[in-house]
Amino acid sequence: MTKFLRKIILLTVVFLPFCGYAQDAATISRPPSNIKRLISEMNHHDVLNTVELAVNIGTTGLGLEVASPVTKWAKVRAGFDAIPSFTVPMNFGLESYVDGKINDKFDRIQELMNQVSGMTIDKEVKMESKPTMTTFRLLVDVYPFKANKHWHFTAGFFLGGNYVGKSLNAMNEMPSLLALKMYDRMYQTISSEDFVSNITAEPIFGSIYLDPEVAEILQEKVMGLGQVGVHVGDYKDGTPYMMMPDIDGTVSAKAKVNRFRPYLGFGYGGALSPDGKWQASFDAGVQFWGGAPKVVTHDGTVLNDLINLRGKVGSYMNIIKHIPVYPTIDFRISYRF
Repeated sequence: MTKFLRKIILLTVVFLPFCGYAQDAATISRPPSNIKRLISEMNHHDVLNTVELAVNIGTTGLGLEVASPVTKWAKVRAGFDAIPSFTVPMNFGLESYVDGKINDKFDRIQELMNQVSGMTIDKEVKMESKPTMTTFRLLVDVYPFKANKHWHFTAGFFLGGNYVGKSLNAMNEMPSLLALKMYDRMYQTISSEDFVSNITAEPIFGSIYLDPEVAEILQEKVMGLGQVGVHVGDYKDGTPYMMMPDIDGTVSAKAKVNRFRPYLGFGYGGALSPDGKWQASFDAGVQFWGGAPKVVTHDGTVLNDLINLRGKVGSYMNIIKHIPVYPTIDFRISYRF
């Protein structure tokens, strides 16, 4: 950092408290010797005299960082991190149910939909989960040991989006999910109380009307088969939570946390080169992201509130429920200018 820029920063710091006060120039002026002494003191301790550019890798992903000392015992760091995109596959089973109770009619529903529409409802829905973590960090390293500048303690915050992960059905599942949505719409229509009166009120062809008894038989048959949904888990009262496709024929879920996440940690670092310009450090700490992440489906259901979650979702949720903070481990290599 140039001497001119350091002087500008110092002048701003010295005169900022007096801005906005109607005082004459003699009152707010400072002897040049004071400024020179401050600059000399800052140069002696490398305060705002060096800039470090770093790359880091860790549980926050890959990142870039800029740092500079602000006192002889503290350094400020700022940067961005992002976790590269990768996919974790998951499968959900489809089941049929009536009045909140699972039945064994799925095969018959599957056959009915194939006869009526030519579409097939698969027995499983494949979903893909991905991390969506991109964060800004502002941290302060404090070096409390006068005789040992390797150890430091860190405080600050991370700032990112509300959602740190998402799950969405695989693209090749769309035909099956659309067939499921079509059957659900048909079931809702046929099982309604006014279905028989509505369908028999108008001719189905020319002057031919549907016999009410036939309409009742159709209604009874479909209602006996029940509905179909993705059995993700159960509510606390024991009734199954059956996830249905959204209006666009998709199923999804997102993991939600606070945008602002305070951070506390510690680290150890040292020089990699004889001139001290290349540095390496290791940091460990936690981000407080406001309690365990809430996993919310597209229909607004919070999976944290369910029991008996199935498959990999159950395994992941058992872990997530017990992680109110995010462990942050970071390895950093920097170059000092």
